[in-house]
Amino acid sequence: MRKIFMRLGLALCIMLGTISSALAHSHNGWSQTNTPIVETGQQVYVELLFGNHSNDHTSYRIDQNWGMEDSQVKVITPSGQTMDITDQFFYMGELAEVDEERIGVNNYYAGSFQTKEQGAYIIAAEGNFTYGYEEEPTLRSAKSFVASSKVPNLKKAKKIKGFDKQVTPERAELIPLFNPAAVTPGTEVSAQLLLKGEPISGVEVAVIRRSDSSDIRMQTDQEGKITWQTGEADYYLVRAEIKAEDHQQDDQDYEATMTFFVQK
Repeated sequence: MRKIFMRLGLALCIMLGTISSALAHSHNGWSQTNTPIVETGQQVYVELLFGNHSNDHTSYRIDQNWGMEDSQVKVITPSGQTMDITDQFFYMGELAEVDEERIGVNNYYAGSFQTKEQGAYIIAAEGNFTYGYEEEPTLRSAKSFVASSKVPNLKKAKKIKGFDKQVTPERAELIPLFNPAAVTPGTEVSAQLLLKGEPISGVEVAVIRRSDSSDIRMQTDQEGKITWQTGEADYYLVRAEIKAEDHQQDDQDYEATMTFFVQK
């Protein structure tokens, strides 16, 4: 009987440990654009997605949707102006005449804006999301990027600078220290993770390929930086989660994501 209780106790510990491990990882929201390079004057489409359900919550898979409650999407133009495009977003899923349990599941919001000048455009989305096991919402930031040029090609886009601006100083934020609209395979690049404008070290950051959800995982150094070599031509998602116990700023959980293209 004693051995049975010991085995049950061990099984319970393993189960609780598994649950604890699962709760240590959460879903993430990210934004992405329909194109990394656009002719000045054209429209850019932005999608807000929510996922990372598989592969230890490090994937490009869609699970549920972003939700626009308590969310804001802004575009920082090459000249430094800020446009709020939150009211431009609409839901792409079914709203009626479907199974009630499927409404609002595995779909996304889309919006758009027009480029009016040449240079680097940064799309910065912010949102709050409360997971079932949390009392306080996780503060989310998601960034994507577009290079606008009168001659919209890779050669011209590579010369565009300004993608490394800080645009969400009250949250966690990933800063690309490279041109995220015009990078090619096999290039060494770096990014920096900031929390309220300050570098944060020892945080796991994943770089995830869209087509197969393969990923690279790294720890930020003392300057909050990670460095890696870009993979094959594809869309990539970079994600980081910062739990309250991992920093001294406050009792808040944060997440930060950004997307970028690798081009042939």
